[in-house]
Formats: sequence, structure tokens, C-alpha cells
Amino acid sequence: MNSKLLSRAVGQLPAVKRSPMSFYSLVAIYIILILAPWALSYIEGLQIRGWYEELVTLLSISGMAMMLCQFTLLNGRVDAINSRIGVDNSMRVHNKAGEYLAILFFLHPFLIGLPRFIVAPSFALDNLWIMFTSAESATGVYAWSLLIVLVLMAIKKNKVGLSYEAWRYTHSVGFVAVIILATHHAVTVGRHGRYNLWFDVLWIALCAVAVSVVGYVYFIRPRSVSKRPFTVVDCQKGSADDWYLTIKKDADFQFEFDAGQFVWINTSGSAFKRNEHPFSIASSPRSLPELSFVIRNLGDYTKQLGKLQFGQRVWVDGPHGVFTLNARNAQGIVLLAGGAGIGPIIGILRGLNDRGDTRPIRLIYGNRNMAQMMFLDELIDMTKNMNLVTTLVLNDAPDDFPPTGFQGHKGFINQSVIEATGQGYNTQNWDYYICGPQPMVKAVERTLQQLEIPQSRILYEQLGF
Repeated sequence: MNSKLLSRAVGQLPAVKRSPMSFYSLVAIYIILILAPWALSYIEGLQIRGWYEELVTLLSISGMAMMLCQFTLLNGRVDAINSRIGVDNSMRVHNKAGEYLAILFFLHPFLIGLPRFIVAPSFALDNLWIMFTSAESATGVYAWSLLIVLVLMAIKKNKVGLSYEAWRYTHSVGFVAVIILATHHAVTVGRHGRYNLWFDVLWIALCAVAVSVVGYVYFIRPRSVSKRPFTVVDCQKGSADDWYLTIKKDADFQFEFDAGQFVWINTSGSAFKRNEHPFSIASSPRSLPELSFVIRNLGDYTKQLGKLQFGQRVWVDGPHGVFTLNARNAQGIVLLAGGAGIGPIIGILRGLNDRGDTRPIRLIYGNRNMAQMMFLDELIDMTKNMNLVTTLVLNDAPDDFPPTGFQGHKGFINQSVIEATGQGYNTQNWDYYICGPQPMVKAVERTLQQLEIPQSRILYEQLGF
């Protein structure tokens, strides 16, 4: 079997060779998709009486379309989609759309009854009670209640201490239940479903697609992943707060990636347990068959990484992501890393170093203190082969900061630090790569926008969704 066929047989996509779609392009496509069923209702001649009924119809149909998009277009695990739109773009829209979706679903029964409240409040309350307690509306009420709980869990998961594994399973299984219940409600109670067969077919078909995607992620894909085992080579402390994990292919299978991509790692002992976590690759493609990762010690799972044993089998689902240099024509590169965000950034730098890239490359690397810094000696060595300048940014800097060979800044990554990277150059065609915790990524992205850096020149990957 040739390598191309073998790659397909085990679910391995070739490394990404295109630039990701911009965030705003994805938003535009998303809006078109959720409005399409409403527009089709006009083509099919759906009878609507008055502007208010039209508004409620628009919100109801679009809300249903939004929910179905959450686990199809914005699933985050379908390679054919993510390789074009980018996982971070997908999750960014997924999270924000989920908040709006919760609001739409919460308001749905009240919007239907609002005209009656205005005309006859007491009669409207009776109608609302009947709506919530009648057998006919049961599936809609179940979907309505469950969705609100799931969205609140997603928004507050960190504050309530919900483990990643528990959140992921409840999120996926719960939304499958919501999709099925809401679809049943739409085709049996919704007026556009009861009186228009094509709406029934549309919702049922889209529901089947959404459920199939979840089924693929949890049942079909693990079979492919199980054929691609890796083993642990080493797991040691890379800094005061970070693990440096190295794994190696444990069988003869095709695996390739681009510097900057990430994978899902499963250390549970079985590829079918789906106890997996996403980590960015810190090594360059030339390091294969080994892969390395920088993992910050934050949650229950990462605190247990020190227990991994040499030779222990793990499974890798990937590579994923478009946080790469492919299909880019930048004349210079600025890399901005916060904390464990140095993982994919050092991978990109290692890839550039392997190729002997001569473009100006500027690294801004932030942490709380020097004990959290990694790869400083390696970064110094890279300056021998590349036009690399590294600026270290610390909140708590020692008196002898910065170390020899580095520029330094005390505080946070701000506008002046970023502007200094381009001194002496025309930075109009430079690319900016950001990776770190969500607050850092958002703050740096805002700063770049204030500096009038085109959105097409900004790529980011945030740690945690």
C-alpha cells in the first residue's frame, strides 16, 4: 500500500498547505447559513401575518439553524472544514454563537406569548402555563431547559471547577439530546414544520448530519486513531510550571505535520476512551518520528503528566490547525508567545531554523518570572543561523534582567514592545503569530489592530476554549 493510501486508511490528512480563512469571512458564511432557511421560507410561500410574527419566525428558524451549525460547521473536529476555516476561528464563533443561542432559546416561548401579555395578561399567563405543561410541547420544553443548563455549564465551567473530561462529555451528549428534541418539536409543533413538508425534511436531514458528526468523533475516528500508536520517550519539567513531553511513533504508519499544528493526545490506555487533550507540537517536522510538547501544569490532567512512564503507549489524533507558515508570503515574521504558548512558537522557530530562513524574525516571549522561561539557550543558538531577535517580557523581573543576548521589558506585551520589533524595516508585509492564554491573545490582537495591522496578517492560537 502506498503512503497516500495508507494515510487515508488511518485518517491522516496531509499537512495543511493553505492559509486559513479570515475570522470575518467565517462570520459572513455563518450568517448566510443561518439565514438561508428563513429566506427559503419565502420561496416556499410560508404565510406570515404581520411584522411581529415575521420577527419571531426569523428568530425561531435562525436559532434552529444556529444550533445545527454548532456541531457541523463549528464542530472543531472535522478536518475537511477546519483545514479551511481554522480551529481557533471555529471555536471563537462557536463560543459566541452559543451565548446568543442560549438567549434566543430562553426568549422563544416568551416571544410567542408576548402579544397576548400585552392584550390580556391573565389569559396569557394561562396560555404560557399550558405551553410549558402540555404533552404536545414536552420535547420543546425539555430541549429549552437542557440547552440553557448546557450553555451555562460551558460559560461557567472554569468557575465551578468542572473537569475538562466531564464538561466535554456532557457538552456533546447533552447537545445531541437537545438537537433531537428540538427537531422533533420543530416538525410537530412549529407552524413552519406542520404546514411545510420541506421544512420537516430540512430539519430532520440537518439533525441527522449533526448527530452523525458527533458519532464520527466518538465512535468512528477512534478506530483510525487506534492504528497510530505512539510511546512516551520522556516527560520532564521544562520550567517551574511546564512539562516537556516527547513521544515517538510505535508502528509503521504515515504521519506528517507542519510546524505550529496541534494534536489531541490520549494517555488513557485505550484509543476508545476519548480521554484526550489538545496540545501544540513544539518540535519541527524534521524531528519525526518524535513529537515534543510544552504543557503548562494547570488542571487535574496536566498535574498527572509526571506519572507517564517510558514506553507507555499513547494515541495521537491529528495533526490539526492552520497556525502555520504555509501559503504565506510574509517578508518578516513576529512571533508573540505567552506562557505555554511558546510550544507552537518554538516549533515554528525550529522549522525556520532547519530551513535556514533569512527573513527578519522577531520573538516576543512573555511570562510572570524567569523560572517559567524555556529554550533560552536554544534561542541564543538560533541567532547564529537566523536573523532572530528575542524580547523577553516579565511581570516580575530580577535585577539582572534581561539575560545576555536578549532584549527585555518589564510588565506586559504592549504597543511599544511590538513597535520596537520592526525598527529599521518596512513591516507592511510582515505576519504576526500570537499564542497564549485567551486574555493575552485578545489583548495582543487589540494592540495589533490599533497599530493598523491588517487582520489577514494576524494568526492566533489561544490555549483553552
